[in-house]
Amino acid sequence: MGRILIYLVDNTIDGKGASPRELRAVLDRLWPGVEILTEPFGAVSLDRVRDLSPSHIILSGQSHPWDDYSVESLRGVFEVIHQAPQPILGICGGHQQVALAYGAPVALMKRLEPGEGYDGAKRERGYYEVETTGSGVFEDLPDMITVWHSHCDEVKELPAAFECTASNETCKIQAMQHSRRPLFGVQFHPELFSDEFPAGQRVIENFLAL
Repeated sequence: MGRILIYLVDNTIDGKGASPRELRAVLDRLWPGVEILTEPFGAVSLDRVRDLSPSHIILSGQSHPWDDYSVESLRGVFEVIHQAPQPILGICGGHQQVALAYGAPVALMKRLEPGEGYDGAKRERGYYEVETTGSGVFEDLPDMITVWHSHCDEVKELPAAFECTASNETCKIQAMQHSRRPLFGVQFHPELFSDEFPAGQRVIENFLAL
């Protein structure tokens, strides 16, 4: 593994969300030689990526519903998603962000009755099985893996030029990858792996090996 500089995009509005912190903590602990630069999504642009020349880009989960994010505030990230040559991995909300950048809809998995579920919405929270295709970031993993989830929304339709690489009964597009670029999205949180369920670590390792 050569020099790695990860550009970690913090997709939380207030900068206090758990996702970017947990990502950075895991990367620092397991890959101490990896350089990480974290910046808020509003500071991201294609020119900034060109100046930094990172080896990899990771898009974190978000802290608020996507409706709370203005189109203008996401313009720079969308530009990077479309044009940056580096490998890009969107995690949870970052996965949804990739879909939004390509015009695919993101919405609740299922609306429930008031008082049911999580604020009236179906939610995946905890360790759940997903079935993978074994390609891309799932290379050398079994067909069925168990990974941590925390989401109510999902990507409703696969964007053009993407293929679905993981699925389960609750959320059909658990992961996707672009057919011609090193651009990936996973609905789950690979950084929250455990000794019992270690697959998430391999997902990150596969991405960093690109």
